[in-house]
This record gives sequence, structure tokens and C-alpha cells, in this order.
Amino acid sequence: MDRRDFVRLVACGAGASLLPGCGDAPEGNGSASGKRVLVVAFDGLDPRIIDSLMRAGKLPNYKRLAEQGGFQKVATSTPPHTPVAFSSIISGADPALHQIFDFIHRDPRPEGDRLAMRPFFSTADTSQAERAPLTMGDWQIPLSGSQTNLLRRGPAFWDYLIREGIDTDVYYVPSNYPTIEPDGPGRFRTIAGMGTPDLLGDYGKFTFYGPKRHGTVGGGRFVQVRMDSNHRIRTELEGPPNFLRNTGSGKNNKTPMLTTELEIARDPTERIAKISLSGSLLLLAEGEWSDWIPIEFATGFPGSTALNAVGAPTSIHGMVRLYLKQVHPDLELYVSAINIDPSNPANPISTPVDFSHELATRHGRFCTIGIPEDTKSLSHQALSEAEFLEQTGSVEEERAAQFRHALSEFKRGCLFFYFGATDLVQHMFWRDRDERHPGRVPEQAAEFHGVVADTYIKTDKLVGEALDALNPNDTLIVFSDHGFTSFRRGFNLNTWLEQSGYLRLSTKGRRKKVEKQSGVDWSRTRAYGLGMNALYVNMQGREKYGTVERKAANGLLENIREELLKVRDEDGTAVIERVDLVEEIYPGADRNLAPDMFIGYNDGYRASWDTILGDMPRTLLQDNMDRWSGTHLIAAEQVPGMLFTSRPVLVDDASISDIAPSILDLFGIDTPRQMTGKSLFTSPEKPA
Repeated sequence: MDRRDFVRLVACGAGASLLPGCGDAPEGNGSASGKRVLVVAFDGLDPRIIDSLMRAGKLPNYKRLAEQGGFQKVATSTPPHTPVAFSSIISGADPALHQIFDFIHRDPRPEGDRLAMRPFFSTADTSQAERAPLTMGDWQIPLSGSQTNLLRRGPAFWDYLIREGIDTDVYYVPSNYPTIEPDGPGRFRTIAGMGTPDLLGDYGKFTFYGPKRHGTVGGGRFVQVRMDSNHRIRTELEGPPNFLRNTGSGKNNKTPMLTTELEIARDPTERIAKISLSGSLLLLAEGEWSDWIPIEFATGFPGSTALNAVGAPTSIHGMVRLYLKQVHPDLELYVSAINIDPSNPANPISTPVDFSHELATRHGRFCTIGIPEDTKSLSHQALSEAEFLEQTGSVEEERAAQFRHALSEFKRGCLFFYFGATDLVQHMFWRDRDERHPGRVPEQAAEFHGVVADTYIKTDKLVGEALDALNPNDTLIVFSDHGFTSFRRGFNLNTWLEQSGYLRLSTKGRRKKVEKQSGVDWSRTRAYGLGMNALYVNMQGREKYGTVERKAANGLLENIREELLKVRDEDGTAVIERVDLVEEIYPGADRNLAPDMFIGYNDGYRASWDTILGDMPRTLLQDNMDRWSGTHLIAAEQVPGMLFTSRPVLVDDASISDIAPSILDLFGIDTPRQMTGKSLFTSPEKPA
């Protein structure tokens, strides 16, 4: 086994549920084309807000671009989720091809008896190791690793570009992890975006040290610590499972977690502290952020020195940022999620593999988690609103620096750059601009009501830089994948299904809130909700405990659709705008994977937090009091995206599926047969 193989096994065996096997990807050999197409995506920018700010004179560069080419709404995907939308953008087709239907999919027949179905992130899932590890007492050496697979099906538009020798760079685009090297003579470089896990295999878990709170929350962990008499705290930062420990086969055996030492010494009177973490020593003042700090988790494997000498690593590397929130009277320290270190990645996050290292060498270490804005720290009050905006701002600066350099070296081919903070900031600060939002706090709204508009205004500078970089024959496309609106009320779909007789509870389930499928009587259940907009029939032969015959499914779905459209809030407002049967709108959908129904919520409503993972509280509708107060997970026609182009668009019904065929058309490549989109820059054929 050579060093490359061992590194692959180390990454796969780290216990991170989403870390893939790795391998070196060959570099492309360049392109002869001098034509340039620049595509800039801002997640979630709403055309109504864009239009309003443009009319107010606050978006001069967007206005300049609109005057040069055009500005219009662009139809988003059904459902309007970022992974679904960007899968359509990448493939130029609807979900019938790429088979991404929600943020969350489910395995309808998981092994074991604990779950009726297993939820997983829709664009990537992990297969288990094929070979058992070599065991040596309390230790083991993995002989094969688990493998993360990209679940988006169908070719990407860049596959055709690379095949034609057209250089292509793709930065942070969602639904593209793990990255795959396309075949062809063109040079291809990409850095993975949404879907990229942290070192624990999760999507970002912060750690917060302080004296008041202890325990795990969604997206984070609070560790209770107290100062000793010498003003010191000695504790640990918990990392991934120890992949080299042999825990045996018993169900109660749990793999121990890797840790690294953390020591904090504060000044007795001044608001400053010295922090030692994994061999790094730094001094922070209260309210100060650190740079990215490399950390190492050693496994303690016997003979590590000898193994390391022959290139067989026995530790895992990552990186974190620290924020010293408070020094006196009680010390509070925020530690970011443990990111994969782009300069020393535990597993590949780019193609070629060394592209992430190249970026880190040029710009310094940068956030690598697929959703780098730490919204959970704000929702759970580990960071304040102002502190969250600082954290988000640092991510924006990292991305902007890389964008500017990418523009400076952009000589030919296609450059596609994605910015995601525009989406996350709107999710978190929408209630401050919505006087009708039940979670709105007047004092906070007075301070933060302009945050959403400011986010739009910040993007105008980037659009200006893109415009200034254009040559006369270049094309610039600036777009968003969907728009935005308010999330005021949450609808508990499974509660409605239970009240309507489609989902049945066991005696145990009737006594309390049903969580994570416990308490459901699957032998009498005909339908269930899971994910953001999805409803599934409990189908015989498909679901593990299916009850509904396939021939009876359509009749059942029609009944459910008819009844859902009648649901009203207390004031008589319709909760649901439309209901689509997947078989009708996407006939080619994988029936074993896809939901059976998409629920298009009305403006102001969304699936409740409980619905997403199949939980079932007692009430049907709940006010959304969470900081996460904006949404786009409603009926698609209510949240279209926006589209700006530097040349006139020649179609009237632009869709996000048209982006890929348009890029290919600009390079003289015919639209492939499987793409359902069309070129924006070619006049549609008129009927004879």
C-alpha cells in the first residue's frame, strides 16, 4: 500500500459520515478558445428587492448591466430549494434527469429495525467500507474506506466544455460535492461548495465554552467550564471519532472521539486572554476574532513515529477560528466548526486535488464548509446578531478576494463563481424588515432592519468589478436561483396527516410529541411527510413497512391534494398555494427515490421545523419564533430568481434550466438531447 492509498483510507475511516475516498485528479491541458463567459450566482436575491433598490439608485452596476443587456425574472425549480435549483442549473434539466428533489431524501428500506426510513442529505450519501479492518488488540488498520458518492445524476454543462477543450473554473457551486474530474483536453478547476462537510462529517458544528450552558444543540455544542484560582481553564476540543481504535462488534461499543488540548489563561484585570490550542499560542482581546488556526488530532496509535516516517499518517488535520466573546466576569469562547484545512485536506475538496492548496497558498486558509455562515450559532445565541454578521463578513471577504484573483487570471473559457451569504443573511434577518413577523423584536428590528438591503448593495460592487473585467466579445450572466419571502408560520404536515387519518399512531405515540418516527404505527399509516416540501405514500414494495398498493396510490394522492388545498389558518388564509404530483410534473423521476407529492406553501408559510425530519407536535400551525425567519421553500412561482445578462435575452420565459444550454450556445455547442432547458440567446423557432 503506497502513501496515497493510505491517506485515502485514513480520510475514509475517520468516522466522518460524509468524507469520501480520495485520489489524485489529473490536471487539464488547457484550451485554445479565447472566448470568455463569466457567470456569477448570488443565492436567493429576489428580483422585487433588486428592482426596488435599482430604482432608488442604490445598485448602479446592476443598472449598468441591465442597460447593456437586460434584467428579468427567471423561473426557479419545483421545489425551489438550492440543491434542486443548482442541480438544474448544472445539468440544464429538471429533476427527472438529475434526481435531486429536496434538501433531504430518505432511504425507504434501511437495514435494522430502529428506523422505518433513513433521512440523508440529498446530493451526497456514504456507502460503507467493503472490507473489514485489520485488528490488533485495541487498534485497527482500515483496509478499505467508506465512500461518499455524488448523487446528482446526468452530465454537468462543464463536461461538454472540457470535452471541447474549453477551460472552465467553477467556484463553490452547490450540488457539486464530491467533485469529479471531467474527461477532455480543457483545463478544469473547481472548489466544492454546499454539501462539503466539516471534519466531523457534519455540516458545521460550533463549540462554545462558558460557565452557564452545557449540552448538544442542533449545529453545535456547549461545554461548561470554569476558571480555577489562577484564572486558567484546561479543557479539550472534541474532534472526529478515532478511526484507528477497535471497538469490537457489540452494539453498545462506541468509538472514542479524538481530542486536542485547549488551555485558556486570562488576565486577572484586563479584557485579554492567552489561548493555547493544538500547539498554537495566541493572544486575543475581548471581542476579537482569530485567524484560521491549524489543529491536529492524534490517534495515539502505537508506533506512530515509525508509521509517519514512511508516509502513513496517524492523525487528522483541520482548522478553526476562535472568537473571544467575553473575558470578565465569566470567560466565554466560541470555536468555529472544525473545517477541512484547504492547505492540508484530510480528503479532497477540489479538482485537481491540489487546487485547494493553491488557493490557500495565495489567499491564506479559508472556510471550506459547504454552508460557511454559522446560522446555528445565532439561533442558539452563541453569537449575537452583530457577531454573526462579523463572521459572515469574513467569509464574504475570503470569497471576494478569490473572485477578484479569478477575474485577474481569467484569459479564456468559462468562469462560474457562486456567492451564498446572500441567502443565509436573508434567512436570518428577514423578520427585522417584516412588521408582521411574529418573531420580530422591535429593538432588534430598529438596529437590523437594513441588513437585507445592505447585503444586496454589497453585491453591486462585485457586479461592477465583473463588468469592468469584460472584453467586447465576452458575456456576463448574473443570476439568483430563487427569490425570498417571509416565514411567519410553520405547518406541521405529519400532524395534519394524523388528524386526517392518513398517518396513525401507536398508543405510545398518542401520549406525547412524536419524534424521529417513534410512536408511528406504520402498519396502518398511508402517507408521511419528510423534508421541506415532500410527501410520501407508504407504498407496498417500496417502503419498509408499506401499506398502500401502487395501483391505489394515485387515488390516495388526489384525495390528499384536494384536502390540503382546503387547509386554512385561523384568519381564513390559505396555508397551501398548490400541490403537485411528482409523477405529473416529472414523469422520469425515480419512483423509489422521489417524493410522491410536492407541497407549495402560500406566502408567509412553510413546513415546520418538526416536519422536516418527520416529527409531529400536537398543534397544526405554529408561529415561527426562530431567528431563521426568511424562506423560499414555498410555491415556486412566488419566489422566482433574477437574471441579468450583458447581451439581450431572446426568450420570454427564462428558467434556471436555461443557464447551462446558454453557456454551451455561447461556445457554439449544441444543446444536448437530455437538457430540457434552452438557450437564452437564441430566438425560439416560430410555428409554421
